[in-house]
Order: sequence, then structure tokens, then C-alpha cells
Amino acid sequence: MQKKLAVGMFIEKNIQTTPEMAASRFHESSPPVVSTPSLITFMQTTCADLIAPFLEGNEMAVSTKIEMNHLASTPIGMPIIIRAEIIKIDDKRINFKVEAFDDIEKIASAFNDMYIIDEERFERGLKRKLSKTKSKAEIKQ
Repeated sequence: MQKKLAVGMFIEKNIQTTPEMAASRFHESSPPVVSTPSLITFMQTTCADLIAPFLEGNEMAVSTKIEMNHLASTPIGMPIIIRAEIIKIDDKRINFKVEAFDDIEKIASAFNDMYIIDEERFERGLKRKLSKTKSKAEIKQ
């Protein structure tokens, strides 16, 4: 990391909800409200946005754990605000408290753990895994 991250640093992100974010997109019997998977994605990416300016060129951040409580439904079209705050730093492990609000109430609360990794090493690991998958597929044929 180039610059220094600190406990207490936070970011707020405003998101305009759209039909692509609806629970009904995932299952026809679901209502037209913001889906839990969309909300988790917003929370994770907000955490990533907070630490991105502090990463060196060869570093990237990945979520290793997220625990989320979806507390209330938000109709599609209503904007939401995601607030992420760093609550603990342990070397390359960053812990966040994340909350989401719509115009009326708090809609979710979460804890997200992220880890800063070397991008080249990560890519090498993916290539190894893909080559093993291809080898297994060739053996089965």
C-alpha cells in the first residue's frame, strides 16, 4: 500500500436502483424490490472503492467474508446510500462495517472482510486452476 489506511475511514455511495437490480430478475415470483445479491454487490464494491486509492499498482482487494442482514425492502426506482467504514486493519486484512439506507429507513447492515493480494500471483493461481480443469476434461473424454 502506498498511502496509509486508517480505522474510521469511510465512504458513502449513492446508487439509483434500476430494474436489473430487482429480486424479480432472479425469480419470477419475487417482488420488484432491490435483490439481496444486488445489495451485497453494492456493499462489497463500496468497500473496494474506499481502499482502491491506497493500493499499489500490483495490488488488488478481494472479499474473503461478508455477513449481511437484509432488513427491509426497497422498491426499484428508489435511491439507496451505502456507507462503508473501516473498523479494523490487520496487515493486509481490512474489516468493514457496512450499512445501506433507502429514503425511508436502514435496509441492510453487514460486515465485510477484504484482503489485499498481489494481482500477478492471483492471476497465476487462476491459470493453474484452469489448466487443471482442462486436463481433467481431457481425461474424461
